[in-house]
Amino acid sequence: MDGPTPPGALPAQLGRILEPLERPLPDRLKLYNASNFFDHRAVPPEDIPALAELARPFSAVTVEAHANMIGQPVLEFADLIPGRLEVAIGLETIHPTAAQHLNKRMDLTRFDRAAEFLAEHDIALRVFVLLGAPYVDPKESVEWTVRTAEYAARRGAAAIALIPVRGGNGELERLAALGHFAAPSLPQLEVAAKWPLGFAPAAVAADLWDVDRLDACADCGPRRVERLRRMNLTGCGEPPVSCSDCDP
Repeated sequence: MDGPTPPGALPAQLGRILEPLERPLPDRLKLYNASNFFDHRAVPPEDIPALAELARPFSAVTVEAHANMIGQPVLEFADLIPGRLEVAIGLETIHPTAAQHLNKRMDLTRFDRAAEFLAEHDIALRVFVLLGAPYVDPKESVEWTVRTAEYAARRGAAAIALIPVRGGNGELERLAALGHFAAPSLPQLEVAAKWPLGFAPAAVAADLWDVDRLDACADCGPRRVERLRRMNLTGCGEPPVSCSDCDP
């Protein structure tokens, strides 16, 4: 969109999505609007009560927000919904060089403050962590992903999603040509997902959106994906898939 979200648009979209769903509805509703839920240009304030009313049947509601926007509006929305609110924040990486280049206007101090605020008000924290962030040495990519997930877990994250960075927007391809980015592989995602399983009580899951784009051979790729799906559901580790061609 070229400008602010028109008032009424988001409740209308959500209503059209929810109305035909079979009952009973799932326990959790996730409202990801490709922006900051508490940014008034992205979500008009006058739409918040209507969105909260549509969220009434759910026992938990997840919204996405920047750490800089965690404050009173979060509490106001939490008070409007009967279910528990969860706020998802993109920590992405604690690698100092990569974090600086990502230019998300967030340092660790701001993240820590946001996490502390949510914990004080019994609002759950979900965190996004990147695998294969630009400007991270590919040989150190898994290590920094695990370190970032551990950082989030120590600050109270209830759920952590490990998201492999995917090209396709042109910028990552430009960085790859300069030697600043290498797309992560499916085996790397497997290794990254293995270690944070012990970060209880945080639940750690590998993001499998477009997982077929991650590099792996035709023989082991499907087996690795199914293993990750099972681990996402159970939270338990499984014996690794072995492949002499693809193992990192």
